[in-house]
Amino acid sequence: MNRPLARPAAVAPAAPPLRLAMAPRRVWRLLLLGFGALALAAAAVWAVALGLPQRLLLAAAVASADAGFAVRQVIVEGDRRQDRLSIYREVLSGGTDAMILLDLPDLAARLARLPWVAEAEVRRIWPDTVKVRLHEREPVAVWQAGGRYRLLDAGGRPLPMLPAAEIAGLPLLVGAGADAAAPGFLRMMARHPELAASLVGAVRVGGRRWDLRMKTGETIALPEDAAAPAALARFAAAHAARPLLGQGFARFDLRIEGQMAVRLTPEARIEAEKRARARLLAPALPPAPEVRT
Repeated sequence: MNRPLARPAAVAPAAPPLRLAMAPRRVWRLLLLGFGALALAAAAVWAVALGLPQRLLLAAAVASADAGFAVRQVIVEGDRRQDRLSIYREVLSGGTDAMILLDLPDLAARLARLPWVAEAEVRRIWPDTVKVRLHEREPVAVWQAGGRYRLLDAGGRPLPMLPAAEIAGLPLLVGAGADAAAPGFLRMMARHPELAASLVGAVRVGGRRWDLRMKTGETIALPEDAAAPAALARFAAAHAARPLLGQGFARFDLRIEGQMAVRLTPEARIEAEKRARARLLAPALPPAPEVRT
């Protein structure tokens, strides 16, 4: 018996092929330009690495700059006192703005020569940004010499002056050569915070030693530089055991090793003489009679 042929199962219609819209010409052009710029930058890097002739290096650098790898932005951090315009001037002072030709060590060295800059960190942020981070110098003393006032940092390097309100409380160092001797002097004073807090200023004497002027009016004459730290340490220990400042003394002379000569203020000398005279003129009192009950 002839059986009817089985009807084949319905076959799902095939999914239409996925069609991607072609990117507009403008998008393709941007992509090609981007790849081209990367290629030019890579070529410039290889030119530097391989030491190719200067003409070829410049050509590659100019091409990369034209493609967008040129300094367009400068980011500065850490500038509190250094004029920002001077920083921009150093960054942009090269003969070209091509990112690849930036000499970062040379730029950092030039920035470190600015008055307030102690150290500069410079790096590229591709494609068009230079980031500068500054570590500035701190004023620690005022130096007076030849009728002029200058600020000094901890290394004795002169700094531009600041408004009086910003430098109130800094010690005044006076005399020729005080700037060169300042680092050692400031390190010595830092070991004795109580004395440093009472210091008004110091005078450089003969280029060899210091006279300290204290807030309470005394002068402390230190010996020559080599012996000064030990002499000041002895004075600080004596002052800690029994206060010496603010007690009517005018001068402490520590120039002779192991000794301290003192001089009273005129007012204290007068008072001391009065007390001594009173003791000499006081009549000797007879012993009190014995009382019997």
